[in-house]
Amino acid sequence: MNEASADVRTSGEPSTNKHSPVTELSRWEPAVAGAAIILGLALRFWPRGPLWLDEALSVNIARVPFGELQAYLKQDGHPPVSYALLHVWSGTMGTSPFAVRALSIIISLAGFPLTWLVARRAGGTRAALWAVAVWAILPYGVRYSTETRMYVLVMVLVLAGWWFLGRLWSEPRWPDAAALAVIASVLLWTHYWAMWLLAAVGAATVLRRWLNRALPNANRELLLTGGALGLAGLSFLPWVPTLLFQAERTGTPWGAVERPTTAVVITLIDFAGQPSAEPQLMTYVLVFLIVVALVGRARGDDRWGLVLAAPARRQAMWALALALGTLLIGATAAMASGATFVSRYAAVIYPLVVVLIGWGLAACPPRLRGVLGAVVLAGSLAGIALSINVPRSISGTAAQVIEAKAPDALVVTCPDQLSVALGRELPDGQQLVSYPELDSDPRFIDWVDYAQRVKAADPAEVADKVWTLADGRPVVLGYSDTYDTHREACPAFLAALSEGHRTEILLSSTGQDAFENMSLVRLDP
Repeated sequence: MNEASADVRTSGEPSTNKHSPVTELSRWEPAVAGAAIILGLALRFWPRGPLWLDEALSVNIARVPFGELQAYLKQDGHPPVSYALLHVWSGTMGTSPFAVRALSIIISLAGFPLTWLVARRAGGTRAALWAVAVWAILPYGVRYSTETRMYVLVMVLVLAGWWFLGRLWSEPRWPDAAALAVIASVLLWTHYWAMWLLAAVGAATVLRRWLNRALPNANRELLLTGGALGLAGLSFLPWVPTLLFQAERTGTPWGAVERPTTAVVITLIDFAGQPSAEPQLMTYVLVFLIVVALVGRARGDDRWGLVLAAPARRQAMWALALALGTLLIGATAAMASGATFVSRYAAVIYPLVVVLIGWGLAACPPRLRGVLGAVVLAGSLAGIALSINVPRSISGTAAQVIEAKAPDALVVTCPDQLSVALGRELPDGQQLVSYPELDSDPRFIDWVDYAQRVKAADPAEVADKVWTLADGRPVVLGYSDTYDTHREACPAFLAALSEGHRTEILLSSTGQDAFENMSLVRLDP
């Protein structure tokens, strides 16, 4: 018997462990979990507003000719797989917000059966059911399942890789190693944080070899798993020169450097939803469930009783080790290199946490499971409601205001990051430029030496060029002072642009009404 089946048996099977969390499902469990799954599916198709910066930029890059994709990504900072996939998809389905987001939605659907398979192998049917419910409804997953970015693809690839890794760690065979090599390679070509996950897997494999050194398959497991990771790394070598250029010249000038411990806290809160009170409270519940997955068991037939059972379930220990290891390695590397950390990078560990939560719910006694399951469901819905009520971009509203009140104006944005989403919403023929380089293509952001170029620009000089370009027309400034790269530049540019001109505020946005906020100021010649 392998360690997965020895640890926890599937639902309906006899068990000699009186503390086993897996017995016959309660009548209410399929109904509650099913409701969560149905809600999660419905929320993925919930109508959403215009694309925000990262989404619009992804679509714009994906639409360039295939042969030019590497050149555009070189100045953007990502590997190509998701963009190539979006290129093919949008060529057939179009580039409307729903069309491009539909690709992420469809990819997320593959996560439902994969989560079931991974969770059931070690935790049984009950654990699988609850893990799928968590995959369906947890706010972080819902958000990135409905965003035109690579993160949901990363999640699904991690689930698939976890399935084959579990098979290798149970009964090492070369077909599973080959499958893991392919998945790991695609992961590397999809997002750079896959490097830290694979590093954690490599370290765990070496540790397992030492712990299981007396077992007959220990060397074979090390050889096949290490070989799969090595082949994945070799496949990535052609892209390494681009990666090194991006690391040196693009970086992440738009965000702050975070300590690894801070990264852990940020990640847990964002898994639960927006950084507001309700998701922060639910974070405690999620952490408790992860702890239960590690060491908790129901106390006999007691509907409330929970005891500590040792040793901790091996699969949960390995999952947590991989999740924390990946996050700490990646965050430490980011801090050491001066790069920023944002929670979306943690998509590589999100499936591990989802399954851990499912295992934790399955390990709880019935009444406690019901209460905590209801809390997770209600807390998730609260977190999703908070995010749905805040549009991802105000660009649609801004475009409508410009069309109604200044259709003949020259539109300029500061920072230039606002132009990417706004440009999609403006009518054809509306001239759009961006600070500081007025001759740059407003559909794209060139991140190469970005902070240096912004700092070197003279706001007064750029303002003079804007009025020359306007040639007697009014100017509408799309403006925000909340971007780290432009906190000083944009106020100075607005002051220089306004000097000697009549101004009118057309739209005021403080950041509370949209994730990507923007105020509009009309300036007459």
